[in-house]
Amino acid sequence: MGTEILQLVTSFLLSSTKFLFAPSATLGLGYSYWETIAITIIGGWTGVIFFFYFGKLAVDWYMKKYGKKKEKSKFTKTNKMIIKVKSNFGIIGLAFISPVTISIPVGSILAARYFGNNKLAVYFLMGSIVFWSFLLTSISFQFKGLF
Repeated sequence: MGTEILQLVTSFLLSSTKFLFAPSATLGLGYSYWETIAITIIGGWTGVIFFFYFGKLAVDWYMKKYGKKKEKSKFTKTNKMIIKVKSNFGIIGLAFISPVTISIPVGSILAARYFGNNKLAVYFLMGSIVFWSFLLTSISFQFKGLF
């Protein structure tokens, strides 16, 4: 009983943060296809809601306390990708890539920062979780016997 709860909490937390690995890890713990879908969606949604609203509060607090300071920008590959996605695809693009590339916390905080006034932003992020949960769980389920 205690081990099962620990496994469930681990899958839930992994789904809330580093979503890319959550479906295969959850299936690997012995959960069924539909249990994996449910756990990863609920965990992902919890992560999106927490990090989006906490991120929005944190960004607002930071901007209020420190204001906009001119810092020398560091253009890394990740920064360039985020700017490109933000400019070309908006919240839908950010929502699509964040669970599998930049993680739910980072994607949600960026969405709160750049699209916080868009009332649909959280729903796009949550929709992306559903899409990726089904896709990644289906792929992982096909290769389940190999691991």
